[in-house]
Amino acid sequence: MFHDLKRYTKFYAIEEDAPQAKWATKEYAKLMKKCGVKTKKMSNPITLELAKIVVDTSYYGWLINYAQISNMIAKKDGVNYDEMWSFSDEIHKFLGNRPKMFPGFIGGHCVIPNLDLINDKTLNIIREINSDYAKILKKRHK
Repeated sequence: MFHDLKRYTKFYAIEEDAPQAKWATKEYAKLMKKCGVKTKKMSNPITLELAKIVVDTSYYGWLINYAQISNMIAKKDGVNYDEMWSFSDEIHKFLGNRPKMFPGFIGGHCVIPNLDLINDKTLNIIREINSDYAKILKKRHK
């Protein structure tokens, strides 16, 4: 855990009109630097929270959804998911934009629950695809 604390930049934000905002920002950055932790201040807390939900967890959900969809197609057509995805191995090696994801059910405490924080009609499709995938998995296990 200590390794990861130092590996990733800690983003933070504070409302400008919060009491002692400038002092708190300066002290936090100073303390983290002293501990060897990189920090980056974002312009405001809304930007930071949207970054977490839209740019991180929802994006991850879309990637897993795509794996779920491509796995459903592979199974429907009787092909091996891993073999099918090997097509993109070299492309991903050079471009870094074809990550192969594991097509499992999205559980946990981030991706799906975070959708409720933003309540965006388009992003809620992540939940719908995940639910459809869960039904398919359930049928196969019966």
